Amino acid sequence: DGRRVYGGLDLSSVSDLTALVLAGHRDDGWDVAPTFLLPADGLAEKSRADRVPYDVWAAKGHLQTTPGAAIQYEFVAEHLRGLFDRCDVQAIAFDRWGMKHLKPWLVKAGFTEEELARFIDFGQGFASMSPALRELEALLLSRKVRHGAHPVLTMCAANAVTTSDPAGNRKLDKQKATGRIDGMVALAMAVGVMPNEPESNGVSWWEVEA
Repeated sequence: DGRRVYGGLDLSSVSDLTALVLAGHRDDGWDVAPTFLLPADGLAEKSRADRVPYDVWAAKGHLQTTPGAAIQYEFVAEHLRGLFDRCDVQAIAFDRWGMKHLKPWLVKAGFTEEELARFIDFGQGFASMSPALRELEALLLSRKVRHGAHPVLTMCAANAVTTSDPAGNRKLDKQKATGRIDGMVALAMAVGVMPNEPESNGVSWWEVEA
């Protein structure tokens, strides 16, 4: 709360996993705070279908549910409104596919034009994703990310698969993945809109245990 944060929002189509991942800078590293949402109806069935404990994670607070059988964009907008009120949100990267459905609810939730301008259209192709993945990989290998071993994000990381073009550029590939990777897509987008250099007090890059 009160900190400068950057985010990535991977909106689901109807009943799949929606992921919002925030990255907040502090003197000793980047903290990652994910939020995952699924429809409440059919949660146990989706747990069995995906072979992961969504229902258990929801009971423990690792996963939020929206009313009904489909993702409610009104619920997502209200959640974002709360984040903007509590945090210094600099940018939220999003996939343009779902934004046309979310934007009316953001307006209804009271977002100003200035706040709406902080939502950054972030392509899912090689041009946008490859630099973001390169930076994310460097941060992870250098142990400069603190993620709290969040179980849903951990699942997404374990499932993450990339594909490459002839030039060696990479992007995350949901079609090749055997499970949900939405959290890693959102994290990569958050990294993609983060500044390239540390922001506070001239502190250089840090070594932080994940």
